Amino acid sequence: MKNLPKDNEKYLRKDIHGNEHIAGSIFLEGLNQSDFFDLYNIIYGHNMNNGSMFGSLKKYKDEGFWKKNQYFTVYTESTAYRYQIFSYENAIVGSNVYKVGYQPGEEYQTFIDEMVKNSDFDTGIRSKSSNKILTLSTCTGNGYSKRFAVHAVCIDTQKISEE
Repeated sequence: MKNLPKDNEKYLRKDIHGNEHIAGSIFLEGLNQSDFFDLYNIIYGHNMNNGSMFGSLKKYKDEGFWKKNQYFTVYTESTAYRYQIFSYENAIVGSNVYKVGYQPGEEYQTFIDEMVKNSDFDTGIRSKSSNKILTLSTCTGNGYSKRFAVHAVCIDTQKISEE
């Protein structure tokens, strides 16, 4: 497993153009491949009070919000990835949630089962070790040891046609 690189911190206070900005940027974990080819990816964003960036993720703590908002799509230059949220939790910094490099198999399945077990709400959705998973992570506002993490399984992939 790969642990998080320290250079992820440079995106915390820089905008998309590399200029200093208090809100920083939403960014992919530095050890993940930018084409989302990895089995497990992490995207980080600030928990802004005005709801921007990942400020609205905390709404998932309300079970009713999840029921109405359990799907999202991530677009890369070549592909649209459709995800369904299966788990969300207050994750401990340095835990398995913040490691990348998983491969299909028993260790990855144990990790997935751990995400389900630690979820604030049982969505009834189960993922297999052959599925791609994306975690959206933001701060909780309660110090630096915990983050709010929303875990989603990729349910569809579509190539984007170049015109």
